[in-house]
Amino acid sequence: MFSDLKNISTLVKKQFPSFYLEEGGNFLQFVKAYYEWMEEQNGLTYKARRLGEFTDVDETLDDYITYFMNKYMHGIPKNVLADKRLLVKHIKDFYSSKGSIENLKLLFRIMYNMDIKVYLPQVDMLRPSDGKWIRRQFLEVVPSLYHFDYIGKYIIGTTSGATAYVEDAIRFNIGNQPIYLLYISNIIVGPTGRSFIVDEHVLYDGLTIPNADKILGSAVGADVISSSENFTIGDVLVSNDTTGKNIKFNVSKLFDSNLSKGYITFKLIDGGEGYTTNSQITISYLTATTGVGANFKIGSIINPYTFLHNNTAIYPERNTQIAAIDYGANLNNAAVSTLLDDALSFNNITVGTIGSLRAITSGDRNYNGSLRVNVFEALTNGYGWIGRNGGIWGNNAIISATPSTGNGVIQSVKLLSSGYGYNTQGELLDFYCESNTSLQANLSIIIDGVGSEEGFWLDESGFISDNKYIQDSYYYQEYSYEIQIEKSLNKYVDIVKKLSHPVGNRIFGKPLIIEVVNSDVTIAEERLIAGTWGANLNNPEYTYLPLVNGGINIKEER
Repeated sequence: MFSDLKNISTLVKKQFPSFYLEEGGNFLQFVKAYYEWMEEQNGLTYKARRLGEFTDVDETLDDYITYFMNKYMHGIPKNVLADKRLLVKHIKDFYSSKGSIENLKLLFRIMYNMDIKVYLPQVDMLRPSDGKWIRRQFLEVVPSLYHFDYIGKYIIGTTSGATAYVEDAIRFNIGNQPIYLLYISNIIVGPTGRSFIVDEHVLYDGLTIPNADKILGSAVGADVISSSENFTIGDVLVSNDTTGKNIKFNVSKLFDSNLSKGYITFKLIDGGEGYTTNSQITISYLTATTGVGANFKIGSIINPYTFLHNNTAIYPERNTQIAAIDYGANLNNAAVSTLLDDALSFNNITVGTIGSLRAITSGDRNYNGSLRVNVFEALTNGYGWIGRNGGIWGNNAIISATPSTGNGVIQSVKLLSSGYGYNTQGELLDFYCESNTSLQANLSIIIDGVGSEEGFWLDESGFISDNKYIQDSYYYQEYSYEIQIEKSLNKYVDIVKKLSHPVGNRIFGKPLIIEVVNSDVTIAEERLIAGTWGANLNNPEYTYLPLVNGGINIKEER
């Protein structure tokens, strides 16, 4: 333990017997003077009585700093240090970070009291396939009261045993339907060998099943039920279905044209008016003489119109007196003077134009010619309303049906985006080609636990169009770096090479000077002139200005 007492010379007389005070005064004075000499700044007592203070590098003697530098900082010049004590305090950090950007910055700060910037040319070097592709995965769930508490927690599936980390939990609406998602990463399959599955709960530590979210499922693929011709591989398929949102596939494989002959191509030429999705469809021969089973269903109705329909059939007795025959309760109970609107029963129905076809089947694929297609809606046709194409409502749709050549018929598709709100296994959805809406397909959706959004590139690295440079194995390479400093690097390059420079790397310098004009600070480049330059000195295309020292080059901004 160190004593707080710094000087002991004042205590000398008390350490001797009393007779020394009478007979040895000169001796006591001598001993006291000796200790006073020892207590001077360079004396041993001075140092010994302050060892507790000297353990602090900010308070210690310069001699100790010199000793420490000789012992642990061999090679560091002592005459250029801006703050030796600062270096002593950070020498461990300096050595442990040797070869890094932070090490270079620390070197110039503690030795020259200067800030530098370090630029790595490899950052702007073009690398094929270097882009970062991001595709977020999620669980669409039936929410619990703790839905938003999942954020930042690890979860486990109660049935699959799969685990994942929850990046985010969100809620949004599709129409009036709320959608709840858990965005997940680091998915690890469970003991069953499966990832998360439909209808299982997901738990985190401390959460019980009654309080947990339950997985609804998302689209992970689709089976092709029917397809138009003339698709190409890579075509993007999107749906106009309004029950969900953002589901997408692309065409991954086409049927061999020789194997897909006989498919019937139903082409919607004119959707007519006055139709419902339950309108009657009749398929008959036109030029064909063989083949059975071709059919389709109405996929959607567009241009909706509310139609007032009479439920009481009075045709063909429309001119007969009311109650003359049995028409039913409404007419039999009506008086002869009753208004017809009061005597008849009416109902509002929604009709419109056929917008798409679905569930297309080619039957036995033995058709040898075209077919006649008739779509009839009895609820509207009897009123005789003339449509825009000159035909009568409920019987004026025009749909062609011809055997395909087999070219461009979809065999399989690949998921681009699961979308949201699609949770029914085997749901049939109509899709159309994003680049050519006349090409259509009908898909049966495959549902599983984990959905995926459409991927995107995080940046343009690796793109030919990006503002990058081709590797030249000199400046633009993996093992080069550039120190940007207010003065020429050749003044400091030897120290950098000795203390921080990684073996096998190439060092460049970019000298900058600060010009102060009218109190505005601007950055200007310092040109280094060394040796015989000739025409290059005035050549604005000259890129590298060689320094005198050791082949170190300064890259000039053009």
